[in-house]
Amino acid sequence: PEELARRGCLTRDVSTLDLDLKARHVTTEELLHALGARLSSSSPESVVSCAPWWDRSCDIGLIVGTFIHGLGNYDGMRKDEELPFLNRMKAYVQYNKVESESYRRFDHAADAAKCVFEKALETMKIKFQQQTTAAVAAVIAANKNSGDSVAKDAYQLETQKMDDDDVISLPRLKDAALESYRKPLDVSSKARKKGTATCSLPLPDATYLDRLLVQIVEKMESCEGLSPIQVSSNEEIAKEAEQETGNESVICTNRLVMRQSKSPICSTSDKSNQVLFAGGLSGSDKRPQDHSSDYFLGAASSDLASISVGADSSRYQRGPNVPLLVTRFALGGILQAEDSVIDILSRSEKLDLGLIGSDAKEVQQQKLSKIDNSSSVETADVTQVVDESKPSGSTDGQEATASIEKKPDLNYIKTSTELRASICLTLLQRGYPLSGSGDKFSSVDTDLWEDCMSNPALSFLTSRASNHFFSMKDAFGCLYQTAGIDWPEKVEPLEDYLRSVLLPHCLGLCLKLAGEQTKLAADQGKSDVYVARPAAEDLCPLPDPFVRLSDHSEQAVSNAYTILRRVRLMKSIRFIVGGGVPLSELMNFLRGPTMRMQTMGVPVWWCPWIHDLAILIHAAVHGLQSVTSELPRLQQKCVEDHVRETFVTGVNGKSPALPGNVLRQASEEELNAWVKIQAQEFPTPAVIEHRLALMCSQLTMNRNERYDHIPMFDEAMS
Repeated sequence: PEELARRGCLTRDVSTLDLDLKARHVTTEELLHALGARLSSSSPESVVSCAPWWDRSCDIGLIVGTFIHGLGNYDGMRKDEELPFLNRMKAYVQYNKVESESYRRFDHAADAAKCVFEKALETMKIKFQQQTTAAVAAVIAANKNSGDSVAKDAYQLETQKMDDDDVISLPRLKDAALESYRKPLDVSSKARKKGTATCSLPLPDATYLDRLLVQIVEKMESCEGLSPIQVSSNEEIAKEAEQETGNESVICTNRLVMRQSKSPICSTSDKSNQVLFAGGLSGSDKRPQDHSSDYFLGAASSDLASISVGADSSRYQRGPNVPLLVTRFALGGILQAEDSVIDILSRSEKLDLGLIGSDAKEVQQQKLSKIDNSSSVETADVTQVVDESKPSGSTDGQEATASIEKKPDLNYIKTSTELRASICLTLLQRGYPLSGSGDKFSSVDTDLWEDCMSNPALSFLTSRASNHFFSMKDAFGCLYQTAGIDWPEKVEPLEDYLRSVLLPHCLGLCLKLAGEQTKLAADQGKSDVYVARPAAEDLCPLPDPFVRLSDHSEQAVSNAYTILRRVRLMKSIRFIVGGGVPLSELMNFLRGPTMRMQTMGVPVWWCPWIHDLAILIHAAVHGLQSVTSELPRLQQKCVEDHVRETFVTGVNGKSPALPGNVLRQASEEELNAWVKIQAQEFPTPAVIEHRLALMCSQLTMNRNERYDHIPMFDEAMS
């Protein structure tokens, strides 16, 4: 009370003060300290890192920021210098310049995409004026009975000139955005003074922060005996799948397959589908299309927001599958997707867009016809058709697949919901395996493999497996075995499903879902998309080409974006370790300043030319998931030797890294225990993927298998 009185408080009875009045006399630093003491007993499970720079201080800042700025006002929290977010971003940018630059490049790509829209609209207006002028001239010439054919030819010539320029197509958007993304950044002193690198870093997705806020509050109140929120068990979801029919059964099966996965490399919780405060929509100054912290509904930039709600929004001539609302996921998906995927969507007039409202059987039959028409597989291999008398989307008792012999062809993949979901989840977790076409290398470079064999710190990589890359059979063989199917001699049907159906569907989700759900909400007379759409548990969390587009959740969009990125990432990894990058260049880069400066999130013993090389090779040979699930165990002994030599005994004439007085005072048992503890540390899956992306983006620059380090917006929704 005395301290409050010195600060201007008019009463000594603090209990009579309103909470807001108390806060006026307490500093933000004091609030952070008080909440930090309350959170000190919380388990580390309450912190789920959604950004590399996010730590416990940000958890506390989230609570204080909500108290000061209000629920969901994350833009205000980000700009508040008394909260820890800006300081954490600055510290991260200082040691991770390449990644922070990716956000600036993304902003430039968004500007380029906006220019495509503006140029198309301007061309359309000019075209309309010239068409009008040519039409008037043709009428006048006809009245004079002279020059009619000349005027008509001139009219047709003018319209043909601009037939392509006034339509916004996916290839045009990608070419413009990618060219702008790859342009060198302005590193002048003027640009540095503006602090654009720091300002480019956003807060995590609003819906994630909503969930995290509730989670932190639950942890703080758990000491008072409050019960946590209950989530559905796997058994309950399985029972729902048995009771439901049609599209609902397909969604339940996808949810069940995802919940049964225990992978740390992707989110598998149903809670990530729940929206609590709709933070991107909170406040009177926000709209669904604003450039806000809502990644699913927020436009990629404020300029791109104007093309969906501005006065000219309906005048843009959009090509097939060009979105009305260009979100971060839409623009990032365009940048990440391969040209073949872009080509399929740009030639598909209504890939799912015209199927909204139809049942799953109609979706399935139209998809079947599309893939059969475009497939390179012989028609004799894909001749069986699902019996149309069966219930739409049925998985109940395997009714949809009862009439189809278990053969590893396209039709069985498309009629088995559980197999489709498992294939999608494997692709999400382990990355895209070696393909029969499109991959130049099929195994680790001989010189690199021999170098690993001769290096004691990397010899474990060569002791248990061949140097062949992670293949289709490695990725999906166990799934086929579980389904009772023999692995086929030819994998073209599976590759064709992945390339011609699943990957285009993933890009389609990134492009269209936000706009479609916004449109459906508007048709219902509601401005809140999250309220207008079905409940979270009724939406599909995985990209499923045979589930209606509108029945996918924002988690499905996040997973689709992840899949598109990891397709490119795995191809670049194989290119690097397969010999596309000379061994000398690879080792010089790993020993250079770029990787040495990337110290955030890695143990003290991490050595880039040993351990970053290990994750590159292991990912190429065993898939992404194995880097976090298998590599720590395999390299345990080698890491212990490395830690002991580096910190305790010294190596190659170098003194130990630990201070001499520590080594003299500690017993041998204490040193061995310390070495074991240090060797058990390993980076999180997010840190691993960021390091892989950094290496691939730098080593493949100006090469055919170039990987562009597009911001990982899906990570902020995990």
